[in-house]
Amino acid sequence: MIIEQLWEFFLAHPVSVLTTLAILYAIHITVKPLNRIRRLGDVGLFFGKPELTGFYRERQLERLKLLRRVGEMPPVFPNGWYCVCESEKLAKNQIMEITVLGQFLSLIRSESGAVYITDSYCPHIGANFNIGGRVVRDNCIQCPFHGWIFSAETGKCVEVPYDEGRIPEQAKVTTWPCIERNNSIYLWYHCDGAAPEWEIPEIAQITDGIWHLGGRTEHEVMCHIQEIPENGADIAHLNYLHKSAPAITEGSNIVKTDLSDPQPAVQHVWDGKWEVKSEADKHCGVMHLNQYMTLWGYRLPLTGSKLIAEQHGPGIVHMIFDFGFWGKGVVFQTVTPEEPLLQRVRFRIFSNIPWFFVKFFMTVESMQFERDVFVWSNKKYIKSPLLVKNDGPIQKHRRWFSQFYTANSPTMLKDGSLSNQAKSINDW
Repeated sequence: MIIEQLWEFFLAHPVSVLTTLAILYAIHITVKPLNRIRRLGDVGLFFGKPELTGFYRERQLERLKLLRRVGEMPPVFPNGWYCVCESEKLAKNQIMEITVLGQFLSLIRSESGAVYITDSYCPHIGANFNIGGRVVRDNCIQCPFHGWIFSAETGKCVEVPYDEGRIPEQAKVTTWPCIERNNSIYLWYHCDGAAPEWEIPEIAQITDGIWHLGGRTEHEVMCHIQEIPENGADIAHLNYLHKSAPAITEGSNIVKTDLSDPQPAVQHVWDGKWEVKSEADKHCGVMHLNQYMTLWGYRLPLTGSKLIAEQHGPGIVHMIFDFGFWGKGVVFQTVTPEEPLLQRVRFRIFSNIPWFFVKFFMTVESMQFERDVFVWSNKKYIKSPLLVKNDGPIQKHRRWFSQFYTANSPTMLKDGSLSNQAKSINDW
């Protein structure tokens, strides 16, 4: 009855109904937090003219990944903490497959809410826990093939359901140090198996519920992991690559953007410096960055921001923002090496800033970041760059970053395979 009445009302007032629905949808899209995702090939890679599609595009993408193995690159997996999942995406009693460091692993949340990470393959006959495995006994995982049960905390087998004999000592899976902090889950990696060497700072405003998640972006980037954080010390590129504001029609595409304009109509003005935080926190680098916008050379009010970006190890940046009138917040940038030359980069903002300003800020931030993606996806790593006075402390940053490599850090050979042949860390 109700459906018939609604249908009759629609037939009598079709324009009004459609207009109302369009307005409600526009409000929904505007208010909904930003979730901008760019997969490998969406941004930064060139597929010919006319642009290739379908099978031919995928084949060209694989070809580009092979051809990008140029330059004398540093080791591909630095030691440190890496984000593997956002907390809200992992439910209780769930096993989730994650890709990190060139392999599949199993991310587990127990009945009580604790998180664990283990290797994905049962040592019995090699079944994959991620495909049909279950969480049992609060913090154990059960193999889908024969039902063997392993502690996700220790990795040891605790039960073989069809055998009452002694469980073999070798019946265990490798476990990985992990921590849940600031609404994300992190894995610790060290090529020599060393325990975590520093803590990830907790942001009290998030823990206490003062700052809330306002949006996220995610990009797959084809480059060496070191290229991305090195941007923090490359001060000179800010007032060239990121000088002009992204236009609606051109967006982040640097091929279509005139970067040579000395004074674009809408301009970002940047002033920054990078330094090591302290000897006690030598794993942490700090970038201080001030920014404001101009319109035809005149500074626009309420567009200024002050940023303190702390980089904790090779894969985590905490960008603490002060937008003055608009409020304060933090943007987490995490870089996770899934493969030697494939990085998953996530940005997540938590703040007390109004939703409309957050969405504008994160959209512009993402488009500016995608300009870097165009460069990273096509550049060559130069071990000894030719630098001038005002380039910024790039070599200082490289010396700082080298602490995350040790003699056994895996390097990529010309054929794409990995080697952990011992090298002097001074080589990088």
